Amino acid sequence: MAVIIPAYNPPVSFYNLIEILSGFSFIARIIVVDDGSKEKIRLSNDKCMLLRHCENKGKGAALKTAFESLKKEKYDTVVLLDSDLRVDKKSIEKFLNNITLDRDAIIIGYPINVKKRGFGVVKAFAKYVVKFYTGKTIEHPLSGQRIIPFSAIEKIENIPKGYGVEVSMLIDFLKRGYEIIEVPFDFTHDEKGKSIQDLLHKLHQLKDIFAVFISKRWRL
Repeated sequence: MAVIIPAYNPPVSFYNLIEILSGFSFIARIIVVDDGSKEKIRLSNDKCMLLRHCENKGKGAALKTAFESLKKEKYDTVVLLDSDLRVDKKSIEKFLNNITLDRDAIIIGYPINVKKRGFGVVKAFAKYVVKFYTGKTIEHPLSGQRIIPFSAIEKIENIPKGYGVEVSMLIDFLKRGYEIIEVPFDFTHDEKGKSIQDLLHKLHQLKDIFAVFISKRWRL
């Protein structure tokens, strides 16, 4: 099993996440992509592979860099996690054990006990885009916590650079016939609310997802 973590200016909790993950014997490799952080990420861990972008290119670009590196070392399973994940060892182990549900399925972990702070527009649009192209309703299309069989990684058609990457990959997976299983995952991270900065972030997400919506239509 390999874990991929795209990171841009990660919080201090990121290093705690790395420490927890490195303690699991079933995780062979942790790939961290420093996507142009202002302060370079530094890791001293035998399981970690640190890749760097000289400038911030976006989450999708970071994942693409990690996927390219995986071609040299194939694993049965790839786990995607956000760098700002705040989680304890017991909860993350429980999430990773969900691989036993179906080793050929895509497993999405969604947060529990999270208070709604935003308007839900981005999530609603993401659900619409996925259903438009696949006919399937995915309740948590934006969650970055995923367990993916390596075979599915190899069949991704296109990886957009920005925040639309989760939606784009979901569409590719569903079109290829992979089952999507959504499971509860007890974690937290910085939820976006209704401040100006938060709204700008949501607009950026919306723009990137709209770009995916348009690009997929051109590929029909």
